Amino acid sequence: GHHHLLIDTEPGPPDQPIPSDYNHIHLGNGQTEVVVTLPKGRHTLQLLLGDYTHTPHNPPVMSPKITINVR
Repeated sequence: GHHHLLIDTEPGPPDQPIPSDYNHIHLGNGQTEVVVTLPKGRHTLQLLLGDYTHTPHNPPVMSPKITINVR
């Protein structure tokens, strides 16, 4: 599997693939970091592990959600 960075969103249905868009960054090439540019304000970040089809594991493997403030 690989990580997906969720930005300002909640994990979706556990039996559905994780989308690939601004709010769902796929780290499927073995990346250990990613640079994102966020507008000023509060944002939430969370990591969610998905399988090769981008579907979350059962049970879900995810980090706690953190809140950051971009100045």
